[in-house]
Amino acid sequence: MNSRAKSKIFKSKSLVFIFLLILLIPFVALIPVVTVKAASVTDISVSTAFDMINNYTQYPNLIILDVREQSEYDVNHLHNAISIPLGEIDANISKLEPYNDIEIIVYCVTGIRSAMASENLAVNHNFTKIFNMEGGINAWITAGYPVWTASGGAPTIGFSNILIVIALLGLCSVMILYFKKQNIKILQKHLN
Repeated sequence: MNSRAKSKIFKSKSLVFIFLLILLIPFVALIPVVTVKAASVTDISVSTAFDMINNYTQYPNLIILDVREQSEYDVNHLHNAISIPLGEIDANISKLEPYNDIEIIVYCVTGIRSAMASENLAVNHNFTKIFNMEGGINAWITAGYPVWTASGGAPTIGFSNILIVIALLGLCSVMILYFKKQNIKILQKHLN
């Protein structure tokens, strides 16, 4: 094969290669970006958070940080939670700095804002013991754990507990109706 023929084949292969690269560009955009979670952030379930909060011997100085907006905090929150909305963490970091090496449970409504706040505290402010409560206060309430109001009043009943009460009331109603019906049948037999 002469050099001219080799040159044509090389150009053809080069064009095919470039064409394939151009075709692959849109697919490269679909490759998920992997984010590395800070080593000092641990995702925890609401049951783990509940256990940590109630284990005073292992976590005597535990901080609970609510990163929802103040209006959300006023509706309900975990007992003794500190309210610093996500957008105000950097401005209020001095309030948290004394707790740099103390366990901090961070939560929001569903766990999204708390994950962002947790990363911010760990990466940008060097906090070392951050626990992001997955599922947020919604999962906490669903699990039947107590929440408090801004006035510090008694804990409100969780949504799952309300469902249990309604189910029990319904069951009692059905039983009462059944026994009434049975008593009426017995009375009718005796009267006839």
